[in-house]
Amino acid sequence: MVKNIILISIVFYTTSCKKNEEEEQFEIPGCMDSSAWNYNSSATIDDGGCFYFGCTDISAINYDSVATVDDGNCLYQESIVDGYQLFWNDEFNQDSLNLNFWNIEEWWEGAFNEESQRYVDSRENITIIDGKLYIRAKKDLPFDPNNPSYSSGRINTKGKVELQYGYWEIRAKLPQGVGTWPAIWMLNSKIDSIGWPYCGEIDIMEHVGFDPNKVFFSIHNANLYGGVHGTSQQGVYELNTLETSFHNYAIEWGDNFIKGYIDGILYFDYSKNSTSFNDWPYDNKFFLILNLAIGGAWGGIQGIDNSIFPASFIIEYVRLYTKQ
Repeated sequence: MVKNIILISIVFYTTSCKKNEEEEQFEIPGCMDSSAWNYNSSATIDDGGCFYFGCTDISAINYDSVATVDDGNCLYQESIVDGYQLFWNDEFNQDSLNLNFWNIEEWWEGAFNEESQRYVDSRENITIIDGKLYIRAKKDLPFDPNNPSYSSGRINTKGKVELQYGYWEIRAKLPQGVGTWPAIWMLNSKIDSIGWPYCGEIDIMEHVGFDPNKVFFSIHNANLYGGVHGTSQQGVYELNTLETSFHNYAIEWGDNFIKGYIDGILYFDYSKNSTSFNDWPYDNKFFLILNLAIGGAWGGIQGIDNSIFPASFIIEYVRLYTKQ
């Protein structure tokens, strides 16, 4: 009788050990905090390794007390525009584009404005080098001049960083060469529901390579869009270092005005003169777009110089501020 009891105990102990081993095999360690950058939705046991990107410098205006890894986006009081406070910024100091803030668009040739390039998701076209974002246009290899094809980059903050009003500032150096058409611009977050041009568009900066010493600030709405040159809805600024030096392109935007700046110099000033949505669709959140087009209805008026590639649109930072 004693022997049987011992045998039963051994069998029970062996079965229990196997069950525990099987349970351990299905346990998945990882970060279980959904707000962490390395959150693992499959994890069943928190491994204590959660990390959080943010500014870790306590002297910065955007210091993040939760951050454990510095994201290179620290900003200091001397950088703040008078009368405004920081809403969001990207200094492009990480190894790659931060997809928590940016979307990479993919479009076929001719999807917009008869442009000649494809927009692709590739590090050859969208990359960060030494704290600067490079949006590059490249010609396809092998290259057939009789049937030319190009690739480039286009990114936006739609659904991730959107803001109504404020001061938006982008520091950039423009590409050189006939056929280039870089832009820094904004679209109404309601575009999917009401469409363009009804939603409104604001172009903080447009430049075409065949006219190298000019930049354009434009606004579009349902009553006047597309050809706004020579109207109150476009400003033009001339400077001979647009393609060789970095400059600050900015918009100051409120409930009854839109102003455009380069290096702090005002060259576009538009006041609200109607309550009609078709005239003033700008009382809503907008998102930012950065892209480098090749050719197209405007950029390609004088053709495309195929000796200029790769052509780079270089952005040093993007900063958005709200009124204090």
